[in-house]
Amino acid sequence: MTKGFKSWGYGALSVLLVGTLTLAGCGNGNKEEAGGSSSPSPEGSSSASASASASPSASDAQPYTLKWLKAQDISLPYDPTKDVVKQAIEKKLGIQIVPEMVDVQQYKTKLNLKMSSNDIPDVARIDFADDFQKYAQQGAFVDLTDLVNEKDTPNIMKEVPPEVFEQAKVNGKIYGIPYQGGPGAGYRWNLVLRKDYMSSVGAEAPKTLDEYYELLKKIKAAKPDVIPLGGYTAQIGQTKYANNSFDNVFGAFGVTPGFFTEQDGKFSNFDIDPRMREALLFLQKMYGEGLIDKEFATIKEEQLRAKLYSGKLFSWMGWWSTANDYDTQVETNELIKSGKLAADGKLPNQAEEPFKYLTLLGSLVGKDGTAVAPMGAPFSQMNAISTKTKDPKKVLSIIEDSLSPENQMLTVWGIEGEDYNIVDGKLKTVTDLVDPQTQQDKNGNFRGTQSYLFAPGLKGWPRYLESLPLRFSQSLDVAINNKYQITDASNYLDSPTKIAKLVELNTMRDSVFTQIIMGADIKKFDDFVTKWKSQGGDQILKELEESFQKKAGK
Repeated sequence: MTKGFKSWGYGALSVLLVGTLTLAGCGNGNKEEAGGSSSPSPEGSSSASASASASPSASDAQPYTLKWLKAQDISLPYDPTKDVVKQAIEKKLGIQIVPEMVDVQQYKTKLNLKMSSNDIPDVARIDFADDFQKYAQQGAFVDLTDLVNEKDTPNIMKEVPPEVFEQAKVNGKIYGIPYQGGPGAGYRWNLVLRKDYMSSVGAEAPKTLDEYYELLKKIKAAKPDVIPLGGYTAQIGQTKYANNSFDNVFGAFGVTPGFFTEQDGKFSNFDIDPRMREALLFLQKMYGEGLIDKEFATIKEEQLRAKLYSGKLFSWMGWWSTANDYDTQVETNELIKSGKLAADGKLPNQAEEPFKYLTLLGSLVGKDGTAVAPMGAPFSQMNAISTKTKDPKKVLSIIEDSLSPENQMLTVWGIEGEDYNIVDGKLKTVTDLVDPQTQQDKNGNFRGTQSYLFAPGLKGWPRYLESLPLRFSQSLDVAINNKYQITDASNYLDSPTKIAKLVELNTMRDSVFTQIIMGADIKKFDDFVTKWKSQGGDQILKELEESFQKKAGK
C-alpha cells in the first residue's frame, strides 16, 4: 500500500521494473527518477517531421550533432564512447549525440545555469510546473504550435493526446512535448480481496458498489473475526483523503476527495459536491454496520499490513506494486498455521506465479453504471527544443522519427537479442547482461538503456507490461487500464490562494469527513461546504478560472 511508486521512486523494484534514465534528467533531482545508471533496465513550417520520413537513410545522411545534458549517477562508472546502445541509436536516427554529464542531484541547478547563460542543450527535459513555464515565456524554447499536428508529426500525436497538449500550453502556445516516462500517467490503486474468503461464502468478484456491499455483509456474517474493509490514515492535509482507502466507494458516487472539476470554464471541487454528501452517508452506514475497520482513522499502513498478513482482513485499497508481497506474506502465514512452511521459513520468489490468495479489481460502478478513479497529473516534465539550436525543425524531425514503434523499442529497451528478447511473443529484458560493479557487459561495453530517449511514456512505454514479472504486470494492468480514470482539473493552472490555503482546507475536510463516517450528524458536511468556500475555496475557484482562460490565450 505504499505510494512510493506513485511519486516515481521505485525503491527495491527500480532495477527490475524501470530504472528510468533520462535524456536531460528529471527536474526534481530524485536519484531514482532522474536515473543515472548506464545499466539496462527491465522496466515555423510544417516540414519539420515530414523531412524525417522523406530524408535519406541514416547511413547516407550526414549525422546531425545533438547536444545532450545527461543526468548520470557519478558514483557509477560510465563512458559514452563505449555505450553500444547509444551508438545503435545514433546510427538508427542519423545523429551524433554529444553528452555532457551532470550528477542527477545537480541536474536542475546545472540546467538553470545553462538556461541563464544561453548555453542550452538542443533539447531540455525540464519541470513543467515552474521552470518550463518561466523559460517558455522568456522565449527560450521554440514555438511548436504550428509544427505539431496529425499530418506532419503523427508519431508525436499518437504518443501525446490533443487534450494533454492543451494542458501543456503556455499562453495558448505549445513550447514542448509532455513527458512522463515509465508506465505512464494514470491510476495506480486496486481494490484487493481475499479470493479464498470470497469463495468460502459462494460469491464472485463484485462489479458494482451494491454487490460489494452485499459481499461485505456476507463476509462479516460468515467470519466475525475478519474485518470486511480495512483502511488507514494518511498524512493530515494531503490531497487524497484517508490515503485512498475508500476510493471505490467515493468513485461509485461520481466523486473523489480533493479533486477540482471544470465544465465550460467554471470550476468546482468534489469536496463540496452534493454527491460527496451521499457518499459519506453510505460510508457512515457501512461503518455503523461494522463493515469498516473501527481503527481506520488512527492506524498506520504497517498496522493494516499486520491485520492482512494474519488473515484478519478481507478487502482494502492497495497500491499496485504491493500485491505480490502481500500474497506471498499471506501464503507464508497460512503455511505456518498448517505447519507446512519450509524449514528455512521462506518461500521461493512468487513474482512469476499467479496470485494464490488475492483478487484485484478496478473501480466499482454506482447505480448509474459509472465511476471515477483519481489518476495523477498526465505529465510532470517537458521536452523543449532550444531556440539556440542550429536547426529546430531538424531536431523536431529527429524526435518524430525516434517515436516510431521500431525506434522506441531501441531507445526504451535497447538492442534485441542483447538487452531484451522476445520469448513466446512477449518481451523479456536481460537482467544479468551487465556487471553491477563495472557497469559493463562481458565485452567491456556500457549499455545506457533509457539514457537517450524522447519516448513520452504518457501511455506507458511500448510493451512495458510484458517486461514485468507476471504478478506485477497483472496488478499494474488492472490499475492503469481502469476506464473510469479522471484528472484534477486544476493541474498546471496557477492559483496563489490554492498554494496558500489548500493544506488548511484539506485538513478541515479530513477531520469533518472522518467524523461523519464514524457517525457524526451529516449537517457537519453542510457547515464544511460553507466554511470551505469562505475560507479560501471560492477565491481558489476564481483564480483557477482566470488561469484557465489565460492558458487558452483568451
